[in-house]
Amino acid sequence: MKNKFMITISDINGSKQYTLHQLMRKLVWWIIIGIIAIIAIGAIFIKTLSTQVSELDMKTLHYKEAQKLLVGENNKLQNVKTTLEQKIVHKGQELSTMNNQLSEIEKIIGLKPDISDAFDERVEQAKQKSLQNVHAAKLSVAELTLLNHSVPTGMPLKHYKRITDKFGYRMHPILKERIFHFGVDFATDVGTPVYAPADGVVEYAQKKKGYGNFLLINHPFGFKTGYGHLSKFAVKAGTYVSKGDLVAYTGNTGRSTGPHLHYEVRYLYKWLNPMSFVKWSSKTYQSVMRREHIVKWDELLDQLKNRYDLKTSNIAMK
Repeated sequence: MKNKFMITISDINGSKQYTLHQLMRKLVWWIIIGIIAIIAIGAIFIKTLSTQVSELDMKTLHYKEAQKLLVGENNKLQNVKTTLEQKIVHKGQELSTMNNQLSEIEKIIGLKPDISDAFDERVEQAKQKSLQNVHAAKLSVAELTLLNHSVPTGMPLKHYKRITDKFGYRMHPILKERIFHFGVDFATDVGTPVYAPADGVVEYAQKKKGYGNFLLINHPFGFKTGYGHLSKFAVKAGTYVSKGDLVAYTGNTGRSTGPHLHYEVRYLYKWLNPMSFVKWSSKTYQSVMRREHIVKWDELLDQLKNRYDLKTSNIAMK
């Protein structure tokens, strides 16, 4: 029998003997079991950590997506806010314009309060007397020529296609609202020459809100003419013009749906129907005067006759 290293263990139950080979084998088994246990526990721990990391990644992804959505919604809200602010400003401008137009319309049709309302009978009598004086007035050719050079008469255009909008209430083609139109619109090609309908001085020649390029000429006796949506000017503010002078070219600037000339005739702070003056002639001027009774024609004719007599006297003296 070979020599073996033996270990004896004694207790109350007796003694047991183990060889070194048996102990080593048990120790190896216990080590293997321990390693397996450690590996199993490690695998479970790693799986748990991996699950938690995946959940954290998902939460981070959801957070980033939510953040993007919030940024997108915020941008949309900012755009809506900007749009609403622009609409508020635009509506405010429209309201201001409508208030001004309403005020002018009230003046035109006589709804504006006036202290003279207490003297309606006297005013009506004066009006009838003025009309009688106009009807009785017979102007010579020379006086009528002088009147035609002082009052805006005839067409400011030599060529146009058609009248697209008249003087009075209309449905605005852009605003889609029923508002008062203070002039007459003549459809024509861009670059059509515009001529002064009377002697005067240019008061305004630059851009003006919805009018685009706008020209305003100040004529004798309180008359003014306005020209909107021009492509360019042939004169500037302060320029003196005579009837028939080239003053501008038609265009499509400002709030416009196509090339045309917006033409206005004004008397002091009132707007008159331009077509009355476009149709003015030696045969129709009296009917125009009776129709446009806002103008004090009898006093105007007196001034005109005085100017003519003075001019005639000066020529005779020379």
